[in-house]
Amino acid sequence: MAYHIAATDDDPAIRKILNIILSKEGHTVSVCENGDHLMALLKQSRDPIDCILLDIKMPGISGMELLGILGKKYPTIPVIMLTAFSDLDTGMKAIRSGAEDYLSKPVRKSELLSRINEAVLKAKKRTDEKQKAQKISEQHKILEDQLIETHHSITRTMMATIKAFSETLEQKDPYTRGHCSRVSAISLNIGRMCGLNDSEMTILEGGSLLHDIGKIGIPESILNKPERLDPDEVEILKTHTLAGEKILKFIDMFAPYIPIVRSHHERYDGNGYPDGMAGEEIPYLVRIVTIADTFDAMTSGRSYRKSVPIEETISEIQNNKGLQFDPELVDLFINHKLYIINAVPETQPEIEPVLSL
Repeated sequence: MAYHIAATDDDPAIRKILNIILSKEGHTVSVCENGDHLMALLKQSRDPIDCILLDIKMPGISGMELLGILGKKYPTIPVIMLTAFSDLDTGMKAIRSGAEDYLSKPVRKSELLSRINEAVLKAKKRTDEKQKAQKISEQHKILEDQLIETHHSITRTMMATIKAFSETLEQKDPYTRGHCSRVSAISLNIGRMCGLNDSEMTILEGGSLLHDIGKIGIPESILNKPERLDPDEVEILKTHTLAGEKILKFIDMFAPYIPIVRSHHERYDGNGYPDGMAGEEIPYLVRIVTIADTFDAMTSGRSYRKSVPIEETISEIQNNKGLQFDPELVDLFINHKLYIINAVPETQPEIEPVLSL
């Protein structure tokens, strides 16, 4: 193969010999008498340089100093150092400084041609591998972007489905219109203050929106009854937690939300339903939703009663600290006024929950 070779040496006789040997082999040769001449050639040449022959000892900037500059500005061009010193240390120093190879003068023709060919092929292989790796990296980036966009699309579809479920329930029970959305907003306020990670916030958002989904199966005569429910009707209403679990079991992607749907009426003292769990047996996210659900239920009007004032509701939640509610979460909820919709604690960054698969 014919290469374009830049032969740099302060000795005109050496430059002439190199030019003759390489030109006879069909190579294009550009001779340079010093480092400045070489740098000018590299900057101005329209024909790419395939290999540089560089004398180690030259007046002005030395070959070793120039080697460092070439490594930064032209890292893909292989450099073969030429030296009158036959000692191994000089050659190895050049290799460690970035040279592809080194030759001791006087150089035999066959060795010169062989070393140049090897140096160019090695450099070309490195460049090809680097370009291949870069192309693979770019392809991976494209695939990653596509995967992220697909994930976001599925996330948006899932969230729309969750909100549709919630809206379906609220259409059936007009007295709780907006309840699920408000419970979700308050739950997220608490979650932010607790420092939940994105995955936990995702589950908290979806679970709080779906927490009452089981009421779809409760007769409207019970949901919309203008008087207080009798004991039998209360027992029927309690089944909404298990009914909600059954509904979500048919959708694999909704599995993370099931604990909140099933257990949001458990009590910290163990007197809740459906399982009578107590204390930390109750999942942490469930304990958050329980407070948010109770607050919004009390402050929202019902067919059989008016809404309870916020101050009275807060007092009731405080009185049930350690009984119905996690005491630490109650303190957090009240002290930071997390019952205010869209309240964002100053100590925590606002998180935009994104549903994960």
